[in-house]
Amino acid sequence: MSDNLKSKKKMSVFRKFKPLKLTTRITISNVVLFTLIIMVIVYFVTLLTNQFLFYKNREELINKQQQIEELLGEDISSIYVLPKKERIRAVYNKLERYYMFENYKTLIALVDSDGQTTYTQNRGLYDKLIMDHLKINPDTIRLKTTLEKNLLSGRESMMIEVFQSTSDSEQVKIIDGSFFIPTRGADPFVIQTKIMGYDLMYTTLRKDFGNNHSLYILVFLYPELDQDFIISLNSALLVSALIGVLLFVLFGKYFTKRALKPLVDLSYVAQNINNETLNYRIPPTESKDEIDTLISSLNRMLENLEDSFEYQRRFVSDASHELRIPLTIVLGYIDVLKTIGKDNPELLDESMHAIEDEAGHMKNLVEKLLILARFENQKIKVNYAYFNVSAFVERSIIECERLYPDHVFVSKVDPKLEIHADTELMVQIMRALVENAVKYSEPGTNISFDSEIKDRFIVLSLTDEGRGIPQESIPNLTNRFYRLSEDRNRKTGGSGLGLSIVEVLVKAHGGFVRFESTLDIGTKVMLFFPR
Repeated sequence: MSDNLKSKKKMSVFRKFKPLKLTTRITISNVVLFTLIIMVIVYFVTLLTNQFLFYKNREELINKQQQIEELLGEDISSIYVLPKKERIRAVYNKLERYYMFENYKTLIALVDSDGQTTYTQNRGLYDKLIMDHLKINPDTIRLKTTLEKNLLSGRESMMIEVFQSTSDSEQVKIIDGSFFIPTRGADPFVIQTKIMGYDLMYTTLRKDFGNNHSLYILVFLYPELDQDFIISLNSALLVSALIGVLLFVLFGKYFTKRALKPLVDLSYVAQNINNETLNYRIPPTESKDEIDTLISSLNRMLENLEDSFEYQRRFVSDASHELRIPLTIVLGYIDVLKTIGKDNPELLDESMHAIEDEAGHMKNLVEKLLILARFENQKIKVNYAYFNVSAFVERSIIECERLYPDHVFVSKVDPKLEIHADTELMVQIMRALVENAVKYSEPGTNISFDSEIKDRFIVLSLTDEGRGIPQESIPNLTNRFYRLSEDRNRKTGGSGLGLSIVEVLVKAHGGFVRFESTLDIGTKVMLFFPR
């Protein structure tokens, strides 16, 4: 149930976002993206800065450790001869003379193996740095140090405990901390830890003297004091980010509008285009970008639409013309029969023959239009079957010789060639091609059937020895109701749908049609079927 509520809330947010203008949506998206990028940058800058400060502080501790080594190395022999109780004070005074701390970031403390510390040497400083943090009265506390050996790690450790006096006789431990120290003869090391509420880094130098007496010099560094730098850095980044977001909001929409101006103009032009203004072309931006590509695509679409509208207009005009003529003839003969009468046998016979011819012409025209309509609605069903092309052509030639005895039909088809196609549709294709060839060639001329294989196609061709077709007319041969200018009559020009039907039926098989023609020599129609 909760998941459904969440998805509904998301959908409601998107619905509120959708009605906004495109420029506003882009600006908001960019501002959100810019803000997220700034947040990620701030996070990684903080992470990298912390890592950088860690290595810087570690390097600083190692440098101080080396400085102390060099400083003590000069007078170590004089310290060695001092009594045990005076050694810690002598070393402390020597180090204090050079440096004790730097802005409270670095602190030096000394402890010996007898439990003596420098806390009593400079109690005011240590109280300021440590006891203020504990929020207790430094006059009531006591420090105790204990040396221990850690057998698991192979290191020695120093336990420092802080006790607070509650009465003259009672003391309560309020905090403790453990520091690793190097074993005898081992090199010092740097450790990062958290002690008494502080994140700190420390290193310990060990000086061994006679009588099992050792002196431990602890150099503390407080990384928390670097947080001021990190806070300042983050504050600067956040202020810069806020200024950047503000500028983005103020100027982002302006620049987005400017960038999308060609698209807005394009939208305005597209809204005002109709079937009366299809000849208009949108001027390109010449920027070679996505918008320019879109303009080119729309111009091509407008060109195709203009051609389609022109073609549709011509189709309606030609179809109405083809249907009007036979209907006019039929109605004319009916009027004649009504006015003159049906008693004239010759006139009645002539009228019946004319009406029958025109009705047949209309029936043939409607059937062809239905074939074209079925193809456009993808309702032509192709029943594929393998059959021998040579045998199919021979049967077609027998039919053609009976219908057109004045022409000579020749087959040059490969007798072994087989094709995968619909035999009934192939019969319609051949009849339409032969009818067209006979119409435009003289009696006694040859009409040849041939075949060949080109790449992935089986090519069936029909060649006549007619008067040929002008080159400029070849691209229009399959247009519906297209007829050559000298054949705009119904006796020789037909309906102009024959080659349109051929192209449609070949396309239904996945193929295409090509024409080659030379004036006064003849025309070759090539049908390409997939192998």
